[in-house]
Amino acid sequence: MSKRIIELKLTNLLAEGGYTACLRLGSEAQSVNLIIDTGSSTLVVHESGYKAGNDKELKPTTLAQEVNYGLGGWLGAVVHTSIHAGELAMADTPLALVHAEAEHTFLDADGIWGMAYHPLNRGYDLTTYLTSHGIDPASTFPWPFPDEAHPLVKQQLDDFKALLPQLPEEDVATCFTLMEERGLCANRFTLITRRSSIHVTAPNACANTLAADPLNQGLLILGSHAADAAPNHGCAVDLKVVHDRYYNVNLKAVRWQNDTDIALPTAQAAHLCRGSSNAIVDSGASLICLPAVAFTPLMQRLWARLPDSKQLTSPFMGDISQIMAAQKQGIDSSLLNLDDWPRLEFVFEGANGENVCLGVDAHHYWQVNAPDYGKAVFKLMGQLPHWPAQSILGLPLFNPYRVVFRRDLGEQGIVRFIPHPPLSQGPVSQSPLNQNPINQSKAMP
Repeated sequence: MSKRIIELKLTNLLAEGGYTACLRLGSEAQSVNLIIDTGSSTLVVHESGYKAGNDKELKPTTLAQEVNYGLGGWLGAVVHTSIHAGELAMADTPLALVHAEAEHTFLDADGIWGMAYHPLNRGYDLTTYLTSHGIDPASTFPWPFPDEAHPLVKQQLDDFKALLPQLPEEDVATCFTLMEERGLCANRFTLITRRSSIHVTAPNACANTLAADPLNQGLLILGSHAADAAPNHGCAVDLKVVHDRYYNVNLKAVRWQNDTDIALPTAQAAHLCRGSSNAIVDSGASLICLPAVAFTPLMQRLWARLPDSKQLTSPFMGDISQIMAAQKQGIDSSLLNLDDWPRLEFVFEGANGENVCLGVDAHHYWQVNAPDYGKAVFKLMGQLPHWPAQSILGLPLFNPYRVVFRRDLGEQGIVRFIPHPPLSQGPVSQSPLNQNPINQSKAMP
């Protein structure tokens, strides 16, 4: 069987700037829009988006999964069915069918396609529990726990977590790994994005106008094109992946352009127990999150350098509720002259152990025309609550680059960043992708 290169069109309209692809599931080829997330590993679909009872190819299992992200979480049954990603078809694919979701995890998407590695895709075998409670057949689909006993999603998550230590664990195969193992595509993929917030092209812009804007579109290339995978790409910056859990990388320092480094502690020095590095490359995050040891001095240096910057960024500081509220409100973009703002630079361990640098200019760590036309939002923040001192390198780092996940190189792989030409931030009239990537039956009103 020849390996294919499959291009899937992406949109950022359904997940507040996160990018989704449309997949088709099961015998009825039900379309679902899934967030493309390199910071998790599970193929997960909410039962409201996928009518599993109509799927003649569905195979229940005795497994269940429970996942908590930096924000949000879910639990549900593991089932097997077929999936179609563009022209690629794969039978007997495990996915988690979400029964309970916390904090609106999926926003207006139907679920998440986790593109990371299997250690994050843990399942729990409920065979003993199911048989001891007289559930016949012994399977987790339909969901065997009574809703009326647990009216709150958080309570369901807590109750299920309390049950976990008693349950045998089992790794669930990840979707992209299965594609590669079954010879359907090469063990690499490319992500092309332009924004970390939806670009609102005009006052009262309709959904079709937003969808036609190239800044709100992207591309996921399963298998990656030969040019992206060339061993000696002249413009590429290659980061060494140091652990195959997340796409774990070593972030050595951050700085403003022409300023001195702010060093990041190593994973050992920061006493990290989540993963094996001090940073992860995460397309499911719409901001860049830095631990306090880096974020605090970084902002202090910015405020000293630009007199108005403290006042302009202050709405985006504070606890997580204040930050999220500011992201939904924004500030008047006319207050910003982004040409005055410095480039943000990240120093990493390169593929061969050398230091390499990636830059993010102000047009990416600020997003203009978001969340509304004439507004702007700041896309840097400090450490997430209940998260270790590990940097989460979200979409603002992706946006200036074609990002190639070379899982097929070296011991753990590399993540390659290839600069691409910027697109205009103004209104546009024609899509270069020539097709709305949203499943039309689920498009925004």
